[in-house]
Amino acid sequence: MKGPTLAGPSSSLSGHCNEPPITPGEQIAAFRNEILAAIPEEDIERLEDEEPLALVRRDAEIVALYLARLWHFESPWWADEALRIVFASKLPATKAVETAFVRAADLRLRDKGQNKGQFLRQAWEDRSFFLVAAMREAGVSANEASHQAARWRDEFSVGAFTAKASTIEKEFPKWADDPLRGQVWCGQLSQETEGLIPAQQADLTQANKLRARMLPPCPDGLRGNRRD
Repeated sequence: MKGPTLAGPSSSLSGHCNEPPITPGEQIAAFRNEILAAIPEEDIERLEDEEPLALVRRDAEIVALYLARLWHFESPWWADEALRIVFASKLPATKAVETAFVRAADLRLRDKGQNKGQFLRQAWEDRSFFLVAAMREAGVSANEASHQAARWRDEFSVGAFTAKASTIEKEFPKWADDPLRGQVWCGQLSQETEGLIPAQQADLTQANKLRARMLPPCPDGLRGNRRD
């Protein structure tokens, strides 16, 4: 469960290490393993009694993804999201988390890196593309899933981050394959069905299909025109 703690992911990311740069996937794995390895054994036992340990691993991986985004996009906003999950999920604030917040504070003081508008656009992309992924996992067609996600994104962002359905359908595969964007989310979604009995799989599929029909049909203005 814990896995090895990889030596010095934060030092190599700070630019003072002579080791070759690691890939985003390796970076995320290093952060995740560091967080999981820092959980005391007695807490592991308590967590196993209170909730599925898979949820702890899921949250640790999302924190790791957000920390990697901080370093890659120079975005203090993703550091904020990482810390929010650390506190909410009662995960340990490891050396990687502490170093990330030093970096985030430095970016803010120098007014450098990703701005809030860029961060919010990425966050809305995550939500709408994840909705597509959940619906497609349930057997909803790519076209219908993209139309519903476009309608959802326009509705809940109050038009601030609207995207056409054709754009969502075209960009979804890139998001799903990108280790710094959707790869973690899609991997976790696929893992949800692993180990479920057929009846549980059917319930999960039905829930995701209902998610696809929570809003009225996508209006013509949000459909767009798919061009490859």
